[in-house]
Amino acid sequence: MNKIFPITTPARRLSWKHWLACALLLASSADMFAKGVDATPSTTSTTTPAPTPFTSRQAALAALPPLMLWVWERPDDVRTWLNSNDITAKAAESRAKSRSSLQDQRIGVAVLDTTIMLRDGVANVRRRQQPLQLPATWYSKTGLQQKAPVVPIVHIDMARGKHKPVLNEKQKKTIVSAVLAAAARSPSQVVQLDFEVMHSQKPFLAEVVKSSRAALPDNVALSITALASWCVGDAWLSDLPADEIVPMAFRMASDTRHMRAILDDDGRFPRPECQPSLGLSLDEQPWPAKLRSQRLYLFNRNAWSATPMASWSVRLGSLVL
Repeated sequence: MNKIFPITTPARRLSWKHWLACALLLASSADMFAKGVDATPSTTSTTTPAPTPFTSRQAALAALPPLMLWVWERPDDVRTWLNSNDITAKAAESRAKSRSSLQDQRIGVAVLDTTIMLRDGVANVRRRQQPLQLPATWYSKTGLQQKAPVVPIVHIDMARGKHKPVLNEKQKKTIVSAVLAAAARSPSQVVQLDFEVMHSQKPFLAEVVKSSRAALPDNVALSITALASWCVGDAWLSDLPADEIVPMAFRMASDTRHMRAILDDDGRFPRPECQPSLGLSLDEQPWPAKLRSQRLYLFNRNAWSATPMASWSVRLGSLVL
């Protein structure tokens, strides 16, 4: 059976306390995300008991696969990539199994869940509108299995020009509420915040990250994306209570030559908080010859369903096996 991460509609605005209560329930309600994303029961039978939640955010983050596909706002089908025998064969053979379990997956997905547009003094929230097809084996009868390697993303857009956002307390609370709500839907117990800011706006981003981390349950990890320039010489990220920082080593504009030289020389950025994970794009080649990050996030300007896995299997297999 084909399973679909279904179309969602904008949620009714609820109070800050309501969202916080929903997020805190994650620790005791492992199937909250699954019930919210798929109302069609799976026909796949299983005799194995449902997994228990991760007891810490460190464990949740460590369980993510070494390769994560960024999936943005378009109808898409990532099953060819996630079920690829080229990537999972080595792990499967070592266990004499024909199919890997969820905890043995070598590829996961980070999926756009919520987009927030900051404009003037307001914040407009929009939930994902497009379906995403995931492997049927990632589902239970009620929806996505707990611990499935699916990370919801909260993406922040900011208006420019005369409608540049004021970045007030109300906008901060709206973002934090969205992070908590996305975390409550996360089977992986990891949520990612994608928020690029100018130098003068860094204090606002810092407050959003600190408030989000303080409000999230202790067993839910907070991942954030970062501009590559933030990971070279600038120590401000080290003060943020994020559990994962993913520097985006693509679309670096005027910094491209300098940043690529750093990656080509050492395979990672100098700031230690930026070293465990790295973001690259399929369409910006060649990649650095040596990559020393433990987890790679991949951006694709095209749909994953329109990108043949076979053409990437050798390169990616050398990274994630």
